[in-house]
Amino acid sequence: MSFQIRLMRETDLPAVHAVQALAYVAEMVEPLELLKARLHSSPETAWVAENKDGIGAYLVAYPSQRGKISALGSDFDLSYVPNALYIHDVAVAPRMAGQGVAVALVQEAVSCALSKHLQYGCLVSVQNSLSFWEKLGFLEDRQLSPEQASLLLSYVGPAYYCSKKLSTSE
Repeated sequence: MSFQIRLMRETDLPAVHAVQALAYVAEMVEPLELLKARLHSSPETAWVAENKDGIGAYLVAYPSQRGKISALGSDFDLSYVPNALYIHDVAVAPRMAGQGVAVALVQEAVSCALSKHLQYGCLVSVQNSLSFWEKLGFLEDRQLSPEQASLLLSYVGPAYYCSKKLSTSE
């Protein structure tokens, strides 16, 4: 099955929320209104993947600073002098799993970060996804202030802050 990636639109949000509910444990599903607020705060860093059956995956990110964590359930706090693209959420519905959709979405986000001359990609790995992120070059980054490290506790289960140095050779 093939898919296309495009920028997210407000009309996509119900489908995005449905994908989130399929991909995450119930305690990590965030309200539709929060998804809307995030889209409005950084519309150029939110994408969906769709195929003939509709939207089946998405990625939302925002300009940030390396070492700054976004707590689960919080709105995006965009940096005015960013050095990183913070990937807050990547979710794939089961019907699109195993097709390379998540990798394609991350590649889209990294390309965007490079076009904005950002030095890092950052994220919080949850739900046993650390090996996926490591395969893409994101490594656990323990250089966090105590305040930022405590924000990892807002996530359900083990959560790891990861970062990747970006370069134009990717």
